[in-house]
Amino acid sequence: MTNQILDEKDIGWLQDQAVYIAAAIRHAMEGFHGKHLSDEQMKELNPIIRNAIYTAMYGAMVYKQSAKASRYVAYIRSMIPDYWEAAALLVDFNDTSDRVPRDPAEPG
Repeated sequence: MTNQILDEKDIGWLQDQAVYIAAAIRHAMEGFHGKHLSDEQMKELNPIIRNAIYTAMYGAMVYKQSAKASRYVAYIRSMIPDYWEAAALLVDFNDTSDRVPRDPAEPG
């Protein structure tokens, strides 16, 4: 897709973030996957999730500069049910973050 709104660096960053977020979703779904989805189904689901994340993030970044993105964001937001609660940290966030060595280049 030709992109005139974001440069290649921004596109690469968005793609990397989408993969990172998709990996977090995949990790969070592990129990569900084991009970309800085959490995083949997960293999098919993973790119759908990654691409949806990337598309949503892209739309959120450029909606002010793009009528198409603005319509997409408005449409997706209109599909959010009233009963969805606010996002929350996963229970294993603190446990996992304590086990992973901190990158010395990261602040804090």
